[in-house]
Amino acid sequence: MKKTIAAALTFFALATGVTMAQGVYSRPYGNRPVQAQGPRYNNDQAQDEYKIDRIDAIVGLSRRQEKQLRKIENNYDQMLSNPRMTQDGYRQLMLRKRQDVLAVLTSVQRDRLFAAQQNNRPYNNRPAPFGRRG
Repeated sequence: MKKTIAAALTFFALATGVTMAQGVYSRPYGNRPVQAQGPRYNNDQAQDEYKIDRIDAIVGLSRRQEKQLRKIENNYDQMLSNPRMTQDGYRQLMLRKRQDVLAVLTSVQRDRLFAAQQNNRPYNNRPAPFGRRG
């Protein structure tokens, strides 16, 4: 009888000690980030706004043009979300998107944008002589 009670108390002491030593899981399993409440603001939207802001800094967009560019970005994002998109289809969509964006700009703004793009190309489209880091 004494051995049974001693064994039961020992088992109880070990079991409670082990369960108390477990850490608290505050994050969901699988290391997935916690889903935010409300509208989603993902990285793709941030990149789109960054591009529109860069174009605005170069050419000076009006409010109406900014709204049109955001609408174009959203429309093409929906079209590009098709998982069965081929490379050729993707290339054609991006070409149409570029044409739509350029259609929003005035001729003076287009010239400024093209000039800025030409100035950003290193060595007249030649690769750097020592690689990326050189």
